[in-house]
Amino acid sequence: MDYKTYELSKTEYLKGALIYISICAVVAYFFYRSVVVFTVLLPGFVFFGRIYKNYLNGKRKKKLLEEFSETLNSVSVNMRAGYSIENAFLEAYKDIKLFYGKESLMGEEILRIRRGLEINITLEELVDNLSARSGAEEIEMFSDVLKSAKRNGGNITEVLADTASRIRESICVDAEIETIMAEKKLELRIMEGMPFTILLYLNITSVGYFDVLYEGIFGRVFMTAALIVYVAALMLGRKVMRINV
Repeated sequence: MDYKTYELSKTEYLKGALIYISICAVVAYFFYRSVVVFTVLLPGFVFFGRIYKNYLNGKRKKKLLEEFSETLNSVSVNMRAGYSIENAFLEAYKDIKLFYGKESLMGEEILRIRRGLEINITLEELVDNLSARSGAEEIEMFSDVLKSAKRNGGNITEVLADTASRIRESICVDAEIETIMAEKKLELRIMEGMPFTILLYLNITSVGYFDVLYEGIFGRVFMTAALIVYVAALMLGRKVMRINV
């Protein structure tokens, strides 16, 4: 599996299409009250699909790193128990299957490693292949340390255990930040939906109050400007919430 690209399943494609249609409906109604605008916006799903793919791929990458962190923990324990690095990886499959199920990402990767070892491909090559496909710095770091430790010898158990500990710490810090930011992200989503809630309330309680904004050139230009400002604020808010460690 190439973790740098993402292919939507039928269910994900349908869900993405429904989300985009809903967005088009909201924009067309609240900013233009026009079926024509709704129709014109629909082809934009081509661009939205890319954004949706990137979002899902980001979630998958986070899941991979979480499972990889747990795999390293299991590998470290197994090596301290006397297993070779190769067998420590294979034994880690039991823990990964227990924690995440048979269909887990790292479960599949460990099975791939097992098949590779059976045809005499070295563990370094197999982990290097995983790091290349994942595009994750943490996995690339582990791959580099593994190759160096294998090449130079020394206490490979301690070296890999120390590296695994630092990688797990980095992943845990990311997870803690996500937890801390969760409340702020919820507040942002509420703020994003507030303008539409207010407009809907006024449309229900004061029928015709905003009709002037949907008629004539001035009204169309004003609402288009309002839409641009809203989208800009939306993008700025999302950017502020993005923190990388």
